[in-house]
Amino acid sequence: MAGGLVAVVMWGLAPVATRGAVAHLAPVPLLVLRLGLATLVLLPWAMPVFRRLRPRPAGRLAAAGALGFIGYNLPVTVGLQWLSASTAGLLLATEPVWVMVLGYVFLAERAGARTWLGSAVALGGVAVLAGRGALPGADGYRTLAGAGLVLGGTLAFGAYTIVLRPLSQAYGVPGATAASTVVGTVPYLAFAGTLSLPRLGRLTPSVWGELAFLALGSSVAGMLLWNRAVLSAGTTRVSLLLYLEPVVSVLGAVIFLGEHVTLATMAGGLLILAGVAVAGTLGSPPGPRRNNVGHSNVGVTNKQSAPS
Repeated sequence: MAGGLVAVVMWGLAPVATRGAVAHLAPVPLLVLRLGLATLVLLPWAMPVFRRLRPRPAGRLAAAGALGFIGYNLPVTVGLQWLSASTAGLLLATEPVWVMVLGYVFLAERAGARTWLGSAVALGGVAVLAGRGALPGADGYRTLAGAGLVLGGTLAFGAYTIVLRPLSQAYGVPGATAASTVVGTVPYLAFAGTLSLPRLGRLTPSVWGELAFLALGSSVAGMLLWNRAVLSAGTTRVSLLLYLEPVVSVLGAVIFLGEHVTLATMAGGLLILAGVAVAGTLGSPPGPRRNNVGHSNVGVTNKQSAPS
C-alpha cells in the first residue's frame, strides 16, 4: 500500500510536469523522449520475459502495452495542451471507478458496502471539483476535447491494470511492467523523426527535469510500484488510492504552476479524502470470489497473491 501511495503521488504530479513540458514540446516528441528513456532503463527486466513468452501471453502483453502507453499516455498528453494541470488531475480521479468496475466484471473481485459508499463520497468530491468553477473556459471546443481525451485515457488505464495483472503473477511485477513498457513504446519509434535537435537544444533545464521526472519517476518507478501493489493487495483495494491523485495534482499545480485554488476545489479535495477514509483503504482487503465460469475473460482465475 505504501508503494501504491508513492506511485499515486508521482502520477498526481505527472499532469503538472506534462503541462509544463508540453508548452515547450509537442505531445508526440515528448512521448518519444519520455517512453524511450523509460524503455532503456527497463529493458534489462523485459528481456527475460520476452525469452519466456508464449503466444497467448504475448497477445495479452501487446494489449497491455497498447492500453497503458498508447490508450492512456497519448490522449492525456494531448489533452493537457488545452486543460490546466489541476483540471486534468481532477478528471483523472475517475480512474478508480473504471478499475473497480472492470475488476468486478472480469476478475470477480468483491467490493464491500464501505468500498462502494466511500467511492460514492469520493466521486461526489470529484463532481464538486469538476464543477463550473473548476473548468475555466468549458464552453470552448478545445477544453471539451481535452476533457474527453483525458477521460478516455482513464478508461484505458483501468483496462491496463486489469489486463496486466495475470502477467505480473506469471512473470513478476518488474518483468511484466518492463515488458509492457517496451511493447507500448515500439509504435512511438516510428515518430522518432519528429525530434528536432535544434529544438531540443533550446529546452531549458527545468523542461529536461520535467522530462526526467515523467520518464524515470512516473513511467518507471510509478508503474513498478503500482503493479506490485495491485498484485499484493488486490485491484479494488489499491485503486482507492487513486482518489488522492487529484489532491496531489491540485497542490502541485498551485505550487509549481501558480494555478489558483477555489473554495470548490478545497471542498472537493476534502470529500475525496473522506471517501478514501470511509472506504477503509488501509483496512483488510476484500476477499476474492471464484469465477462462476471457471476461467475469467482475462485468462486467469481470481486468486490474490500474498506479498513475497
